[in-house]
This record gives sequence, C-alpha cells and structure tokens, in this order.
Amino acid sequence: VSWVAVPTSLLAMVDASMGGKTGADLPMGKNLIGAFHPPRLVLADPDVLETLPRSELVNGMAEVVKHGVIADPGLFEICRKLTNLEDLSGLVSRAMAVKGNVIEEDPSEQGVRAALNLGHTVGHGVELASGFKLRHGEAVAIGMVAEARMAEQIGLAEAGLADEIAAVLKIVGLPTEIPPDLDRNKIISAMTRDKKKAGGMVKFALPVAIGDVSVGIVIEDWRKMMLN
Repeated sequence: VSWVAVPTSLLAMVDASMGGKTGADLPMGKNLIGAFHPPRLVLADPDVLETLPRSELVNGMAEVVKHGVIADPGLFEICRKLTNLEDLSGLVSRAMAVKGNVIEEDPSEQGVRAALNLGHTVGHGVELASGFKLRHGEAVAIGMVAEARMAEQIGLAEAGLADEIAAVLKIVGLPTEIPPDLDRNKIISAMTRDKKKAGGMVKFALPVAIGDVSVGIVIEDWRKMMLN
C-alpha cells in the first residue's frame, strides 16, 4: 500500500514521519511489532507548527537535540542558543536532514541507523513506567542524559558530556532526570523488553561526543547504574 506522511507536529516532522517504520505499541513495551515500509512522500509544512501549544513544540525538540548529538554539532549549538520556539523552520529541515542521511545509509536498521535510538532505551522504559503520563520527547530527553551518564561511567565518553546535553535540553524546556516518584524497577523491567534487545542482551546507542554516537553497546551492570 502506497502511503504519504503529512506530519503536523514537530516530533513527527523531524523523526516519526521519516524512515518508514510502521510500528505499534503493546502493553509490554513501545514499538514491539511492525515493519519497514517507506512512504512515497513526506510533506512537512513548518507553518502548521504555529497551531500547536508550546508543550508540543518542547516535546518535539527532544528529537531535534538528539539529532544534533548524533551527527550535527552545529544543530546542537543552534539549540544551545535558542531564545524562543517561534520560528523552527530552519531547525526542522536540518534535523530532518540528519535522519534522512542516516536512513539512506541503513534503511532497515542493520547498523548505523541504531544511532537514532539514542535516549530511547531508557526513554521508552521511563515512558512506559510513567503510564505514558510523560510525553515521548520528555522521556527521550531523560533517557539521553541517563545514557550519556552510562557512557561516562564505562569510559566511552569524557566526563561532562551528560551535563552538556542536559543543559541544552533544559534551555528548550525539557526534563533531564528520572522523576523521583517513578519506580526504577518498572523502568528496568520495561528496558529488558526493549525492541533493540538481541541475544538476550540489551544494546545501547551511547554518545561518545557531540556529533558522535556508538551503537550496539552492551553494559553488563546497566541495571545497577539505573538504580543509582
């Protein structure tokens, strides 16, 4: 079936509308069933963003920042200097370009495309444990910082990277810490059912530096890290 994506939210424009993932959520976790079936066209009109409440713009900025961390340090710097969320057309096209380049290189997520999962392994666990009270972008922002701290702890990233990412996320109005009333064990349980799990092991996409992400990382004591 041929289909066209017409995203009307910031999050959909820069992330969900691209790449042809036709996934669905199950009670056990996010996007656990689905397939790759690319749209014939993605039509994103930034003018429709003017109809959205600020909370939805903030929600989408998580994926914009994520794309900066993955492959575009210049985009990350633009996010660092944002003073408002009124004219996002330039950010939309730049963030879409990052994802477009990645999915062209790896359409069915056999390698580098897994970098797009930055923040999502922890983030999906946080989202599920919150009963979806946290928006997707809010959960991914929290997940990015948590995973950056993991990268620091295993020596993959230099100390300070997590704080740098957190500072930019705060600038755009996103949370950066797991809410204290959220059950960490529920998050861990959800993470063990993550769709990126392979061979019985949870595999992370972790930031090395701004513009550089390493994929397929196995951390033996990730559960202990999540409880700290």
